[in-house]
Parts: sequence; C-alpha cells; structure tokens
Amino acid sequence: MKFITYTFIILFSLLSFTACEKDGDKIYLKSLEGNELIASTQEIVLSSAQSQEIVLSFAWTEQTLTSSVPDAGAAVSVSTYLEAALTEDFSGTISRTETSSLSKAFTGAELNTIAVNLGAQVGTASTLYFRLASAAGTNIPAAYSNVIRIQVTPYEIDMHTGIIVESDNSNQVIGDTDMTLYSPNADGIYKGFVSIPYGWYHIFLKEANSNLWGTAGDEGAFHLTNDATNNRQNMWFPENDGCYYVIVNTTSAEWSALHISSLSVEGLGSSPVSLTFDKENKRWVGTFNAEQTGNTTVTLSGNGEQWSVSTGTNSGAGISTPIYFRSNGENIELSDAQTPEGITVSIPQTGTCTVTVSLDDPQKPASISITAGGSSLPTVYPDQLEVVHYNDDGSEVTMTTLTLIDREKGIYSGQYTGDNYNFQIIDQTNQKWYGCDPNDNSKLSTAGDKWNLWFDGGNTVNVTITVNLSELTWQYSNADEYPTSMSMYIFDKNNWTLGEKVLDLEKKSEGIYQGIFEGIYNYDFKFVDNNSVTYGTNWSEENTSGFQLSKDSSAGTLWLQGYSWSEETVLKLQIIVDLTTMTWSFEPIN
Repeated sequence: MKFITYTFIILFSLLSFTACEKDGDKIYLKSLEGNELIASTQEIVLSSAQSQEIVLSFAWTEQTLTSSVPDAGAAVSVSTYLEAALTEDFSGTISRTETSSLSKAFTGAELNTIAVNLGAQVGTASTLYFRLASAAGTNIPAAYSNVIRIQVTPYEIDMHTGIIVESDNSNQVIGDTDMTLYSPNADGIYKGFVSIPYGWYHIFLKEANSNLWGTAGDEGAFHLTNDATNNRQNMWFPENDGCYYVIVNTTSAEWSALHISSLSVEGLGSSPVSLTFDKENKRWVGTFNAEQTGNTTVTLSGNGEQWSVSTGTNSGAGISTPIYFRSNGENIELSDAQTPEGITVSIPQTGTCTVTVSLDDPQKPASISITAGGSSLPTVYPDQLEVVHYNDDGSEVTMTTLTLIDREKGIYSGQYTGDNYNFQIIDQTNQKWYGCDPNDNSKLSTAGDKWNLWFDGGNTVNVTITVNLSELTWQYSNADEYPTSMSMYIFDKNNWTLGEKVLDLEKKSEGIYQGIFEGIYNYDFKFVDNNSVTYGTNWSEENTSGFQLSKDSSAGTLWLQGYSWSEETVLKLQIIVDLTTMTWSFEPIN
C-alpha cells in the first residue's frame, strides 16, 4: 500500500501532544488511500414503476487516517462522497452524495434524478461514471477510488407537481405532506389551494427533480432559493390557519400566499349563502332553501389577505384583498377582476340544498356544485372562549379568556385570579352562552333555565379553568397547587390534536414528575396533566431545544433533541417534568 505523506506544523497541537520530545517536533498525517468501489449492476433501464425500489447499490471498505506519532492519533475527520458524472475524468457537472457508512443504495427516483440533472438524455442509455471521494480536510487532497461505468437509461421526470414538505422551527425537514401544488405547463410555476392546519405552519416545496425550495433568508421571507448554502429557510404561513391560495414561482424566485377568510354565494335566494371552510376535506360548504330548480346564475366572492414580496413579514402584514371567482369551462377559478362574474349552477330540487366549492383536486382550479339535502360538517370549535360576569345593571366584566388546547375534543384551559364572581362562558364565534345545568354545576348548558357558573370558596380565587365542549363539562382547580399527575401524549400538528398516550409520569415531589420512556420514537408530543392542561414549548433563541415549557394554547410541540425519527430504533430514556421551573429534560438509560 502506497501512501503520499504530507507534513503539517500544528502549532496549536504542540501543547496537547505530550509524546513530542521538544518544541518544533513535526507530526506527519498520512493521506487516505483510494479504496475499492464495487456496484451491484452495470446496466439499468429506469421506469417510473421503479421509483421507490432499490435499483443500484455501492459498497466499499473502510478507510483510516494515521499519524506519524502513534500516541498523538489523527484528530481529523474523514468526509466521504459518492460522486457521479457523465465524463470519465469528472471534468463536467458532478453529483455528490455524502455518506457516513460503507455502502450506498439508490432508489429508481433518486438515480433517475441524478442522471437527468447531470444531463443524460431521457429514453437513451448514457454512461454514468461513479467514484468514491474521501477527504480528511481542506489541506489534504481527496483520495479517489476506482471509477465504475454504469449504463443508465433515465425516464422523463414529470415536473407538473410540487410536493409541500413540512418543516420545523429549525428549518429541518419533517416529511412530505398530502398537499401539492400544480404547474400546468411544467415551467416551475406551481399554484393551488391548500388547507393549512394551524398558524405559523412551516414548509418547503419539493420538485420532482428533488430541488427543495425555501426562502432566501438574506433576501426576504417571500424570495426563494433552492441552494442550501444560500441561507435557505422554510416558508411560513401567518397565525391564520385555513384556506390559502399559494403560488410558488421558481423562475422568478418568489412566492405568495393569499388567505381566503370568507366566501359567500349570491343568487340562490334573497340573501347571500355564507360558506364555512371544511379544512379536512378542503372545501367550502353552505346550506340554503331552494325555491326553484334548474340552471341559474350565481356569483362567488369573499374577502382575504395577501402576503407577498411587497408585504411585511409579520402576521398582520397581509393586504386586505377582495376574492372573486369566475367560470373556467366546467370548473371555476380565481379572477383578477374587481367585480363578481356570473357562474352557472344547477339546483336539483326545492327545499334544503347544499352548495359546495371543492378545492381538493390540485390539477383543477376549483369546482362548484349543488346537491339535494343538508350537509354535516365536522364540529369546528372556536379558538377561544370568554369567561364573563354580568353585573346587576347588565354590564359585563370579562374575567379571563380560555384558549383551545385540543381541537378534536374542544378542550380549553385558562387561569383566573380575582373576585369570586358567578359567571358564564361565552363562545363569541358561534354566539353561544354557557351556564350550568340547574342540578349539576359541572355540566354546561345553553338552555333557557341554565344557572350561572360559580367557584366554591372565599371572596377571591386563583384557579385554573378547564372546559370540554365535546362533553359539555367544566372544572377548576386551585392554580397554586401542582397537578397530581402528568402524562406524555403523541401530538398531531396537522390537526392540532392529542393522540395516543405513551407514558404516565410518577409524581416525585410537588411539581416534579418522572417516568421511563421505552419504545420507538417517530412523533412529536406534549405533556398533559390531570386537569387537561397541555404543556408544549415556544421556540426562541434562548429555547432552541424546546426544554422550556409553556401552557400557551399556541405553544409548539415537544421533541427529543438529538434523536431522529425511526421506525426501528428503540430508545430507553428517563423523562423529567419540573413545573417549579417550567422545564423538562431527558437522559438515556443504559
């Protein structure tokens, strides 16, 4: 084995290497030797049917870096890349895939993307050259393996669809979503309606050629880049969730988001039909009483807020924008006109009917239809409830606001400190006033004979209030007391709901809870106490690992810092929740 030897005078290392006899001793690092690269095949004809299958594998032997001073070691890390090119001398464009193992496998989609991006002609066999490059640092030339020639016939990549990829607050990719945008001309301009599950949702856009687009952090929130070295950050939506019309223009390197906050249909009766957005099914729905059947002309319009390169970057920077739709053949689409345009619809019967604006097909702008009968929508709980005391003169005193912590069950939580008033709980969104059943203070009621709610105890209180609208119950606990129990739940960020309970923590002392987590880790989570209070975290520069807890309903999910999601790896960790400092932590158990 032949090695090329390079000499470094490492000034800062002399004090640490005690094996050196005197000042001025030189330490020699020996370069890596090009190792033997082998491949699983020599010829591949690719097709879209193989996109998720392993079609090509490489393997090689391990390399080491040695030092001329045995006791000193070689404190230099080795970076290894599998390189591909269309030229045998690798003089043109090079694809580089970093790897930390002794093998690398490519799916059909991955290999096809490499071939097409290198310039290989679709449907024609091209010779791709592969080699292994290992580098021990910028001062040592890379060592290369033997070159392997493989005939690859790529297929055409469909550039019509862009996949929305979810990201976390640290600009790390979480995974693909079920949301896509469509480019009708396959020209890098992607458009479509999306249903954003919660406020401050973060995304990237992934093209079929594996280009990942995010914001160019140095240029502004709505300027785009696909260069990971160009301070690429995720795209974001403001605190308003719901329906958005998104345009990602990779040619001009800009994107925009139009929030549609309301829609209504005119022409189906004497008054407009207000539509409600069904986030789960990506549609707007409303019911009305039809007085006639057959074709009729309606208009579809609403209000929204536009974010783009010309707006600011905070949640309130959106520009108020009127929303108008127009006909587009058998479908409808957003209109640039500033007045409503007529749309023909067919009414199937007189009586109760449902009008639906469907936005669920990314390849079609939208569609509008009317069906017989009513429609049952998923229960939509408001984001907050108000706790209000009514004085004898009819005036109101807002005691506190309860925030939504579980969208699926309609669970709210909040604190109140002050005079011990009787009160009602008000849903301003749906105009509902909740008191209690005359026979049970814990049961909520909107009936005419409802009583005011009340707290037991003295003239003042300091309490945590919890409301469950799905069960129409409420409870309170002394806020000065720590909860009796704490549990760990999977948390679904897309729907903002609690999932399966994965761990019960034992109360060790007042405000401190411990438990052993043992299992597969492939989810985000939150802690929930016995009062249904949910604990998440609010990311900040001081809380980058998420160990600071928050009871804010908008608090983000928790995660195990340093561990990647896996379907195979089983972890064993001690989890500690400390409400005295509002922190949590974990440590591995061997």
